[in-house]
Amino acid sequence: MPEEIFIFMFILFIALLISLFIYIRAKILDFKIMKHSNKIQSILKLNQSFDFHSIESSIKIVKFYDNKSHFNKIKPGYLMSSYIRNNLDYFSTYITQIKENRDKKIAYNKELTIITSQPLGLEYKELKISKKEYIYREKKLVYTVIYIPIVNCTISVFMSYSSPKGQVNLSKRNSFSFEDLVVSFDSVSRSYLDKETYSQMALVERGEISDSLRYDILNRDDFKCVICGASSREGVRLHVDHIIPVSKGGKSVPNNLRTLCERCNVGKSDKLEGDVIIESSLIELESLLCPKCGAKLVLRHGKNGEFYGCSNFPKCKFTMNV
Repeated sequence: MPEEIFIFMFILFIALLISLFIYIRAKILDFKIMKHSNKIQSILKLNQSFDFHSIESSIKIVKFYDNKSHFNKIKPGYLMSSYIRNNLDYFSTYITQIKENRDKKIAYNKELTIITSQPLGLEYKELKISKKEYIYREKKLVYTVIYIPIVNCTISVFMSYSSPKGQVNLSKRNSFSFEDLVVSFDSVSRSYLDKETYSQMALVERGEISDSLRYDILNRDDFKCVICGASSREGVRLHVDHIIPVSKGGKSVPNNLRTLCERCNVGKSDKLEGDVIIESSLIELESLLCPKCGAKLVLRHGKNGEFYGCSNFPKCKFTMNV
C-alpha cells in the first residue's frame, strides 16, 4: 500500500511539473508574440490615438416607500424621469459621452478592421513555433488589447413598499435602455411638458412625502395649522402643504413643507405667497418654448392680467396662464 501511494504521488508530481512547464511556456510565448506581432503593436498604437470616455454601463435607482398609496400610483418609468430631471447636468454629460463613444467606436473599428485583415508575416518563424499555434495565440492576445468602450447603458429602477409591521412587502422593477434614457431626458429637459408627463412628475414629487416625513412636519408645527392655528383637537383635518407648490418647482423637503388645515390648504391652492421666489422656476419660465411652433414664450399683459404668449404671434396664437 505505501508503495502504491508513493507511485501515485510521484505521478501527481510529474503531472504538476508538466502543467507548470506548459503554463510557463505559454506565458513566455505570449510575451514574445506581444512584442513581435505587427498586428498587436499596430493596435496598441491605434489605442493611443483614441480617447474613449470611461463611464458606468449601468445606473440603479432605488426607492423605498412607507405609503402604499404612493407606491401603487407611481410607475418605474416616471420615477426614472423624475430622477433624471433632478440630475439634468449629470445625465446631459452622461448621454453626450455615450454618443461620443459610439461615434469614436465607428472610426476605431474601421481602423481596426484594416489592421486585423493584414496578412500574416514571418513572425512565427522568428519565434520558432508552428504557424497554427502562432495564429491561435495572436488571435487571443488581440482581443486583450482591443478597446471595448461603453456605448450602451441600462437604467434599473427598483421600488419597494413595506407595511409598518412588515406584514406586507411589495416591489416592482423595470429596466430601461440607453434609447429609453434619451427619450426620457429629451422629454423632461424641455421647458414645456405635456400634461400627462407633468402630472406624473408631480405625482412622483408628492410621493416623496413619506408617512415618517409627514409626521415629522406635523410634530414640528405642533399639530396646528400655521396660518389659522386650528388643531386636530378641534376636529379639523390637517394637511402637509408645499410652501412653494410642486407646480412651481417646489420640492418635498422639510424647509418647503408646513402644516395647514384643510380649509386653508384648499384656499391657498397652488399660489405663491408674498415674496416667495424659486430661482429654478424663474429660469424655467424664462426659457419656456411654445409647444406648437417651438418659438420662445414671452410675458404679455392683457385685460385679464399677465399671461405667456408665443413670440411668433400672430402666426401662432398659443397662450398660457402665468
